[in-house]
Amino acid sequence: MSDMFCFQCQQTAGNKCCVNTGVCGKQPDTANLQDELVCGLIRLAEAAGHQGAQTEEISRLLIDGLFTTLTNVNFDNAAIRAFTDRVNEALRRQGGSTADEDSAWLWKGETDTVSLRATLLFGLKGMAAYAHHAMNLGYRDEEVEKWFYKGLSALAQEHSVEEWLALIMEFGQINFRCMALLDR
Repeated sequence: MSDMFCFQCQQTAGNKCCVNTGVCGKQPDTANLQDELVCGLIRLAEAAGHQGAQTEEISRLLIDGLFTTLTNVNFDNAAIRAFTDRVNEALRRQGGSTADEDSAWLWKGETDTVSLRATLLFGLKGMAAYAHHAMNLGYRDEEVEKWFYKGLSALAQEHSVEEWLALIMEFGQINFRCMALLDR
């Protein structure tokens, strides 16, 4: 297996993916830490959703955590580990498991499924950037924040191609709402 798997930007090696080191300078350990953080965010979204605990604190963790994993935003391994620790602490408070898992499942499976899962994940990361900036300016939208829980949880679920497409179309509408929030 390769040292890393990263294909979230247009700089990827050979227009496929970066597998040894990122064209952007991202190192394999950073890419893997970012994927581990994403998996922690998925578990947190699931646990909070099951507990009905969609709080401002957890919403902020989901949004800022996704923003942290966006291409070229944060290559500071210590900062990513510290953020993952915060997510794991919130997960423990929700009664969720913080057990280590192989994050490679994000990139494995049938080609269409992996592509559609990645489309939703990368969309959520982009929307997180908009929501992060809007929150810093004092603007929030409950429906946008709820969709982070729904979208992250959906990443760990099985869906048909049609169901993935429906999720992505629904995401597009909520992302438009988020961009309008930032525009305000």
